[in-house]
Amino acid sequence: HLTCFLLSAGMCSAVVCSVRGLITRSATPAFGFSSALYALLFYELFTKPESRVGIIFTNYINVSAREMAYYCVGFEAFLLLFHRYHTIGNFGHLVGAAFGYWYAVKGSELWKEFRDSQVKLLKLNE
Repeated sequence: HLTCFLLSAGMCSAVVCSVRGLITRSATPAFGFSSALYALLFYELFTKPESRVGIIFTNYINVSAREMAYYCVGFEAFLLLFHRYHTIGNFGHLVGAAFGYWYAVKGSELWKEFRDSQVKLLKLNE
């Protein structure tokens, strides 16, 4: 399940970034692995929004998971708007964040429905 999630998030991000590259006429390739990790991070942040998150080596930063998600999106959006280079990576991270949020809200339900329908189909074929 985790492998399918990571592959789906990475492919989604790579496709969206490639379409963005076609629109902006940018030749920068997009692979999507860091975006898949971002999707996994956001899935965890939004399935457990009240858990506390800290940054390693800093004892004074301790925020809720939902706040951390907002900070990450704000940071990536800031870099996308004001950083001169590597905007395709920041855009990919935002796509990964959106995928992780979507999967936390709706995607896991769709996966369960799909899995249950396939189990019923297999039982009918026996």
